[in-house]
Amino acid sequence: GKRSLARPDCVRSDRKQLVGLLSVDGETVLPEGTQLVNDPEATVPVPMCGHVTSSYYSPCLEKPIALALVVAGQQRKDETVFASMADGSAIPLRITSPIFYDAKGERQHV
Repeated sequence: GKRSLARPDCVRSDRKQLVGLLSVDGETVLPEGTQLVNDPEATVPVPMCGHVTSSYYSPCLEKPIALALVVAGQQRKDETVFASMADGSAIPLRITSPIFYDAKGERQHV
């Protein structure tokens, strides 16, 4: 309840927060669990800033979408992070709102 939401760890601005992700290329569907980094060129061990929790191709939006937990994610809207892939490549992603479709709720007022 309310008491749990007011705990010091829950109100930290640098905690991991749910965000939406869109691949910059508009085509890549990310594997779930993919680790996210701020700088793909950083030396090993590369510090992780989050991970992908779910990822799908949206037929309605005609592009892939993903949700992720990212450190201080809500303050990072429109920033770029990178998906660290198993083959060593890094896919650029844009942080967005986790609401991809009908963000204003207009469809319910038909």
